[in-house]
Amino acid sequence: MTDQARQAELAPVVEAAQRVAGVIAARGRGDAEGARDLLRTFADERELAGGALLVAELSLGLLRSETGESLDECVRALCVEMESSLR
Repeated sequence: MTDQARQAELAPVVEAAQRVAGVIAARGRGDAEGARDLLRTFADERELAGGALLVAELSLGLLRSETGESLDECVRALCVEMESSLR
């Protein structure tokens, strides 16, 4: 696969990830309407999931770089945080 073909294949996923990041930012500043509006821009669940997966992977990679922990340790900490949010 050429670089140009790979870029063309990944461009929609990156664009979806940017919108996912926008949803997260809107929610973080308490803008529920803005988050809902952005969520409505996704064509389907697959597009949303692909963007969310890319955001998660990149975010965990940034956390790993900042903390020096392994990716597994970062994922474990994230899972503990998610479980704690249920309480």
